[in-house]
Order: sequence, then structure tokens, then C-alpha cells
Amino acid sequence: MSAHYSHYDALENMKKAVADGHHRAVIGGMWDELGALQKRFLLSQGLKPHHRFIDMGCGSLRAGVPLTEYLDPERYFGVDISADLLEAGYEREIIPAGLDSKLPRDHLAANADFDATGFGVLFDYGIAQSVFTHMPIARLTDCLTALAPVFAQDGRFYATFFERPADAAADAPLPHEPGGVVTHPDRDPYDTTIAALMAATPKGWRLDVLNHWDHPRDQRMALFVRETGQD
Repeated sequence: MSAHYSHYDALENMKKAVADGHHRAVIGGMWDELGALQKRFLLSQGLKPHHRFIDMGCGSLRAGVPLTEYLDPERYFGVDISADLLEAGYEREIIPAGLDSKLPRDHLAANADFDATGFGVLFDYGIAQSVFTHMPIARLTDCLTALAPVFAQDGRFYATFFERPADAAADAPLPHEPGGVVTHPDRDPYDTTIAALMAATPKGWRLDVLNHWDHPRDQRMALFVRETGQD
């Protein structure tokens, strides 16, 4: 059972939002914009159609739709804490788009443990967009540790974060532009320092902070490269 870091962890509330038809809005909206942005960014980072891809915290498949369109059949996989969001994304987005032949339903798994071992494949690329902005950065360690056994050598996993500059007050609310989001070090929406990101990176992964990637709410991007043989 996961702790309640944000509204995403309140699964009954998520179920109601989905039942009310809000599967797009409840994950933050900007459906077309952020789905396209993720695809564009990942292609700029070398993602090819044959790569196996894991979308951690995939929600109702905002990025899953454009990425399934781009990737070869059966190359996209997703994990999210909410089974209701996954179901809504598949039934209301993937099937109407005619993409169910490329994305088998069992490529989507609901769990709170970042567990992708059940898919039985090694991943080349992955992303966690707006995941560690809603939970303490220590959870990044849990995620990368869980993903390590299922990532290929030199595999690339990207994660967005709100940056707290080293010279900012340690506990003051921090506004971000563009977007107007105000973040905190100890509650949702969460921010983190580069030093904390480095400390959260477990052995077997190499951190390479990419910084800006044109996110409309000032989320930054970090890249983690899998270094097998270093565990």
C-alpha cells in the first residue's frame, strides 16, 4: 500500500473522476500538448520504432497514444498506480484511435511499486513525466532500483522534476515560470535540488541532468543511463 503523497494516490477519488469522464483532466490536462512534447523530446533523444519503451506513471495514456502510433507493434508498455486510469486510457483513447492492434492490453500494469518485471522484456527507453513532482525524490531511488533488472545496458530512462536552486531558501514555497506552479520540498507539488537528485540515483545508474525541454510548467528533465555490471 502506497503512502498518500498527492491526489493521484487517492484511488477512490481517481475512480470517481474517471467515471465522470475526466480521465484527461485529472492527470493535469494539456493532453495534446504534453503528449506531443514527450514524443518530440524522446525522438530527439534517439528513440526508434524498434525500441522497447516503458512509460512509468502513464496515467490514461497521454503519451501512450502518440508513442504507440510511432513505435513498432508491442513495443510500448505502461505502469500506473490507478487501474481506472489505465482502463480509461485503453478504452477511450487507444481503441478509438485504432491502436489496440499495436498495444496489447496486458502491456499495461497497475501497481504502486514501479514494477515492470511482469512484462518479461528488457527496456531500451522509458520516461516518468510528472511522477516525481508528486512524491518525495527518495521515491526515485525505489523506481530506478525496481527498473534496473529490466533495463538493457545503456538504456535511457528520463524523469521530470521541479528544480529548487541551491541558493533558494530550503523550505520556502518556490514559484515557477512559465506555468505559475508553486512547489515545496516536503509536499505536493514537490521540488528537489540537483544534489538530492544525485543522492537519489542508485548504483547501476548514471545521472545526466538535461535541464530545460520546453515544458509549459517549467518541469526540468533528468536522464538516467543504465550501467550494467555496476550493481
